Amino acid sequence: MNSAHLGPTRVYGHRGSPRRALENTFESFDRAEAEGADGFELDVRLTSDGEAVVHHDPDLLRGERRVALSSLPLLELRQEPSRRGEFSGEVPTLREVFLRYGGQVSYLVELKTCPSPRPSLLEFRVATLLTRFHLTGKALVLSFSTEMLRRIREIEPQIETCLLFDGTAYRPEGQLWPDLPKGCRAIAPQAALASDRLLAEARSAEIPVHVWTVNDPVEAVRFAALGAASVITDVPGEIVPAVRGVSSPPASSPDLSAGAPG
Repeated sequence: MNSAHLGPTRVYGHRGSPRRALENTFESFDRAEAEGADGFELDVRLTSDGEAVVHHDPDLLRGERRVALSSLPLLELRQEPSRRGEFSGEVPTLREVFLRYGGQVSYLVELKTCPSPRPSLLEFRVATLLTRFHLTGKALVLSFSTEMLRRIREIEPQIETCLLFDGTAYRPEGQLWPDLPKGCRAIAPQAALASDRLLAEARSAEIPVHVWTVNDPVEAVRFAALGAASVITDVPGEIVPAVRGVSSPPASSPDLSAGAPG
């Protein structure tokens, strides 16, 4: 199969470049951008006062104990840096990320299931920010939760969504991916599930495939050659040149709304 006929495969830094800086921080995103990534995959949760912040885990280290992020207001969250191993950094808000990078890059925004001060607040916050910063064409909203994907489309139909799944997800007999919620037109399988057959069937159904987490350049080339819309990686510095060898980069920061079928 000739990937030149399928459009370029994009490379996204998984929470930035997490092997070179603390994941989901400006330093991590800056490094991914410098390494040639087309954009970032990032995770969004809510603080106790309803701020959308970029952080993967439901809790974080405070001294020697772990504290639920959802129990902290933003001001208290900012009182000390987040830490993991040798890395540390400040937890940014989603608004600050969009202010810093704007439309220069594209975004895979993962909605995390989390406690909320009121129902659907995370979906409203993300939809509002994407609209306010004119980024609905530069972002794809991902989640393992079909309900969250359904709700964000109800709030803002211009937002494109993508269903994340791994081996634990229910898939109807004979299907390679779960049933998609209304309005969802893309899938993001764990790399082990992204078989040649899945990519072929998705292409036939005009469903873009975003594969995670791909840290082997040989595997990345295989996915690009099979027409994956993107690969998401912890090591963009290694994966970008491998993918560019078989798939030309977009002429500019890609319009993700054009990557899904109309």
